[in-house]
Amino acid sequence: MKQYTLQTHIKSKVSCSVALDAAIPLEKLIHRDHKVFRLEKLINWKYLDSELGYLFKDERAPPSRLILGLLYLQSIDDLPYSDVIDIWKKSPEWQHFCGQKFLNEKFPLHDASLSIWSRVVGAQGRESMTRALGKVQQDVTWH
Repeated sequence: MKQYTLQTHIKSKVSCSVALDAAIPLEKLIHRDHKVFRLEKLINWKYLDSELGYLFKDERAPPSRLILGLLYLQSIDDLPYSDVIDIWKKSPEWQHFCGQKFLNEKFPLHDASLSIWSRVVGAQGRESMTRALGKVQQDVTWH
């Protein structure tokens, strides 16, 4: 069994063991003061869907929130894609940021997919991602 810290609405932390196959809502695991949780609230996700949603219309395409979230996370610290995948598997905050509802220790894409989707999103998509942030980059301290 794996240890997770659950946060309740009373601001206390309770440590518990859960079976890996149990569906754990990420809302109960995320730390609301985590920088990624704060960033999630600042991004205009509807704008991104209107600007880039066409890239994800194919029924085999992953959700736009997953890909765009991963690309944001990758660019924050200029991480290699392999590190993004490793951190995503361990971080409830990262999974929540990418639109997941339940804890998932298995990455939902093939490991090479992130690199491919980065090229699909391209420079114009990255510009839209920057516009969706607005002035957030100046206002938020990451480290």
